[in-house]
Amino acid sequence: MEILKIIGLLLLSATKFFLAPTSTVLAGFNFWQTIAITIIGGFIGLIVFFRFGLMLQKFIRYIFNIKPKNKFSKRNRLLVKIKSKHGLIGLAVLTPCLLGIPIGALIASIYYKKQRQTLLIFGLFIVIWSFILTTITIYIKNQ
Repeated sequence: MEILKIIGLLLLSATKFFLAPTSTVLAGFNFWQTIAITIIGGFIGLIVFFRFGLMLQKFIRYIFNIKPKNKFSKRNRLLVKIKSKHGLIGLAVLTPCLLGIPIGALIASIYYKKQRQTLLIFGLFIVIWSFILTTITIYIKNQ
């Protein structure tokens, strides 16, 4: 039963990272177990969704034989603003908590697929956010 709980928390970390530390602590895990579960789950989500984004782009271009077009919508303007103003690091900082790992990894696979350090930088901020959110959760729980 414990392994199913851990698998569920890993999946939560891979998809809804912001909620994962709180859920893991509430499930009865200590600080270091929570850190490990959320980091591993975050890395799994990052790799899966980044690779999925790369495959999806190739598939769409192959099937529909299309070339990317420039469309200006509110969403695209926000993405371009984040990319031009903050770049890869800005996206990596916002991904675990604000955008979510699936969306952030898919965006990174579109704009930063050729940069070697993309996954490393995203992984670093997953670790940082895991420590921050776990510390806050345990602090609030102990109050």
